[in-house]
Amino acid sequence: MDYQDNELIDNMNDKSEEARDVLYDKYKYIVDIIINKYKKSAYYLSIDMQELTQEALLGFSDALYSYDYNKESNLPTFISLCVERRVENYVKKHSTAKMKMLKDMISLDDKIAEDISLGDTVSDRVTPEDIIEDEEETKVLLQKIKELLSPTELEIYKLILHNFSYEDISGILNVSVKSIYDYVYRIRKKLKDLY
Repeated sequence: MDYQDNELIDNMNDKSEEARDVLYDKYKYIVDIIINKYKKSAYYLSIDMQELTQEALLGFSDALYSYDYNKESNLPTFISLCVERRVENYVKKHSTAKMKMLKDMISLDDKIAEDISLGDTVSDRVTPEDIIEDEEETKVLLQKIKELLSPTELEIYKLILHNFSYEDISGILNVSVKSIYDYVYRIRKKLKDLY
């Protein structure tokens, strides 16, 4: 049976879970579109995609429970506004938190006494020479990888290291999933040759 949105909203307000599920199935695509729009921002701010999706779904739920069909906007528009606002605020909050964290960082080179830095007190097992050697080896390896991979391959490699699925990477870079598989095959082959 095909119900109008207004009827479903009324039924949902009368505690009908079936009505809520029908509305969710009908308009879930809005959440998917908005999540897709913020994937790059989430990646660069190290936001967990599940958390971002949860925020979007909370916005969706808020929209359903606060929608008034006597007002001018239609339900899909109202859902879009609520979900977009919720996700945008979450991303802004994360952005601000990340910037605050970067500003508040303490360097291991900061002096805690005249001749002693914070780094001196942290570890006595690893010598500065060990750290420098490890850093140099890592830098050399990263430089070789950068030289070996194309810019697109390098971006895909970084996304894979951050546990993005091929489907997510496809959405972020706007290329087909099949292309991502092809890129990953080439990346693996190049890295295998490097190692």
